Amino acid sequence: MKVRWSSTYMMLDRAYSLRKYVVPFLHELARSEDSSEVQRKLYQLIPSKVEWERVKLFQRVLKTADECQQRFSSENNPALHLALPALEEVHASWTNQSEDPKYAHFKPGLQAGLHKIEQYYERIADNDAYIMFMVLDPQRKLTHIKENWTEKLHDEALAVVQKLFRERYYQIYPKSNVRAVSVISRTGSSSCVNRTRAAALAELSSDEEESDGALRPVQPMNMLSDEVAAEQACERAFRKYLELDDGVPEGMEILNGHHYPVWASLARDYLAIMATSVSSERAFSSAGITITKRRNRLKGDIVEALQLLKSALRKSLFLFKCGPSSATESVLVDTKDGEDIIPNIQKGTDNVDDESEFELVVDLNSDAEDIEVLDD
Repeated sequence: MKVRWSSTYMMLDRAYSLRKYVVPFLHELARSEDSSEVQRKLYQLIPSKVEWERVKLFQRVLKTADECQQRFSSENNPALHLALPALEEVHASWTNQSEDPKYAHFKPGLQAGLHKIEQYYERIADNDAYIMFMVLDPQRKLTHIKENWTEKLHDEALAVVQKLFRERYYQIYPKSNVRAVSVISRTGSSSCVNRTRAAALAELSSDEEESDGALRPVQPMNMLSDEVAAEQACERAFRKYLELDDGVPEGMEILNGHHYPVWASLARDYLAIMATSVSSERAFSSAGITITKRRNRLKGDIVEALQLLKSALRKSLFLFKCGPSSATESVLVDTKDGEDIIPNIQKGTDNVDDESEFELVVDLNSDAEDIEVLDD
């Protein structure tokens, strides 16, 4: 029978924790039966000490897989960067257990599990999102790859990331813009500040009979210098994030996006990828609770609104502290300077708790004029 390892692990963990109650339960159940054949079968179900030890070993086999699966099954935060390290951890643990004589009874299962993990690796090899996702983690970047992969694999992973970054960089900053600026600066229609020495010498040695308004040809050397400058700018932008020693402070990734515009653009695309289907499955389960036999005539827009309200209430999206901004920064500065930042608050109102009061405005109908105001 095919079962998921997480379900099997939880079942075995529960059974082993209640093992001292399993034997008395089976004894009482067998004694309550009149048929001796049924009693014999029930007594055979009582696990021996050796069997309990095997249950414990099998529980250890599945524990690593369950913990790694739970690690990248988050529905609130990006977790795809944990997929490769989790698979590697499971592979290493199961490899050691398959070589341990103590786990000889589970060796065929361990080998089948290792084969399955290798299949996952083959699928991951065709997708660059996993490596890019790991690099976009500001706390780790290439740390896991450097510590656990060979130098050759590290160079290949870095080349993949650099290729993706380069493509996105020239999407944001096209080369044509650089070439257009170069052509304008060399045709005499703009300032000659950007002209190179070679362009100046070519201009001085030009034919005197050439009209002043004629466009001068762009020198290949100048065009090459623009290409080199663009490549150097791309390389600097690529290294700026990777070579940041202290990393981006935790919780400040979004606020620092303007310092790394290309990396921020990549993050918006890659960090939205779900590592597992847990969140979508929970959404379907939650919708199944909303739509019952007695609510089978709900329309799609009503169901959508109910699901959004349920999600917002569970995640406390109605009432939450605002993140740091220019406004809060000025408030902190005023506080340090000793100024009264909230002059309109009346003193002496001890019987009113300002922090506990809030006003919730619910617009029941966009076309209606009345708005219901709820005071708590």
